[in-house]
Amino acid sequence: MKTIIGDRSRILIYPCYLDINKSESLGRKVPKKYAVPSPKIEEIFRAAQQLNLDPMIEEKPHSSWWWEEASRVSVRKVASKRSILIMIARKIMEERRIKVGEK
Repeated sequence: MKTIIGDRSRILIYPCYLDINKSESLGRKVPKKYAVPSPKIEEIFRAAQQLNLDPMIEEKPHSSWWWEEASRVSVRKVASKRSILIMIARKIMEERRIKVGEK
């Protein structure tokens, strides 16, 4: 299934949306308490998979920061975009805590 521009049943997620190192003017869309440092596409994809959001990685940069990011994740829209972003960010935080605890 390929994402079609204007498909309202899916939302696009770029790493900058979840990055604590970015300001809101540079693309962060979640409050800092939910943001994570330098989220990776693979982490976003895995978190979306665990949340059953039918994720797909697309090789398309963010139009405003075309030189920074080469990928985005498209997920099924099951709630508001902000809610989905927070769910994914929390899942990434949870996964990172587990990895740190395993060492």
